[in-house]
Amino acid sequence: MTNMRRIGLAVWVTGLAACAHSYIAGTQIPDTSDNREIYKILATMRAALEAKDDKAILAVVSKRYFEDNGTTEQTDDYGYDELANKVLPESLGAAKELYVTFEVHDIAVEGEKAHADIRYASRARLELPSGTLWDSHREFNRVELAREGERWMVVSGL
Repeated sequence: MTNMRRIGLAVWVTGLAACAHSYIAGTQIPDTSDNREIYKILATMRAALEAKDDKAILAVVSKRYFEDNGTTEQTDDYGYDELANKVLPESLGAAKELYVTFEVHDIAVEGEKAHADIRYASRARLELPSGTLWDSHREFNRVELAREGERWMVVSGL
């Protein structure tokens, strides 16, 4: 190989390395400051769910939170107050043990809005009047976020 070809090859390889993206460890999510912050929020929510810590969950949830449960019916819609005062306390209270794992498949940031697509698996031991029941779920979910000041906050998708 001539010196010119070697130099050309070295320049091309260096160019490829400069264009290479780094990813958040264990994901295919580009490692940007916004993506890291959103990923950290998701990890905080997962740990808070397992600890049944509604205050830690609410710390990353916007007061503008609104959930329509993916339906057109308004009877199952709720906002921050109902999440804080009814949904979380009842759900976490019913679960005597809770295990959650997730994989983040995508994080997309568009200006002041973002979403994270996750696949989660959960197992919960529920104490019901009829006895103990283990309940398991595996689903895809989209968590919507909005920038509020300097922070990303969850606005739907819990």
